[in-house]
Amino acid sequence: MTDPTDQPRDTDQETWLTARRWVTENMRLIHWIANPYRNHMAADEDDLLQEATMAAFQALTTAENKQAAQRFVPFFRVIFKTRCLRLASGIQTVQPANDVLLDACTLEAASPLPELLAIEIDAALRGLSQREQEICRWILNQERPVNMHQAAEHFHLSRRHFSRLLHNILYQLAEAA
Repeated sequence: MTDPTDQPRDTDQETWLTARRWVTENMRLIHWIANPYRNHMAADEDDLLQEATMAAFQALTTAENKQAAQRFVPFFRVIFKTRCLRLASGIQTVQPANDVLLDACTLEAASPLPELLAIEIDAALRGLSQREQEICRWILNQERPVNMHQAAEHFHLSRRHFSRLLHNILYQLAEAA
């Protein structure tokens, strides 16, 4: 592995080119870092390449700012691993370029009628026990998202027990789907 910071750079354009070149030369390292998260990432090879390039650019500028060219690879590993974790967890790594366009697309998508939605929910919950149905209905009726601690307190359960119960509910619903 060569350190791309050994080469002189004058502009951001050269930094981008250096980052792209380094990424294409070190795809094995990139795949090795991303491999534990690939099953959970909704990203293809191009997305992974773009994330790696952005991480390499960020690592290059960080190494340059800290005057630690020899630390480029550790900087890259931390930054890229963080980006992979974000992709795996569904967090946007970059904000959408045009929020107005996204809003227009979501408004066009017609939401299902409440009656049909209620029928689908009832059908999905039929395979669950009475207590599990009660938990699901309570969660669905909340105006705001609730965390495990709040839900466990509401049902007078430990957080760990509630977490296991919810995991089993989600597993049963996924099996039924």
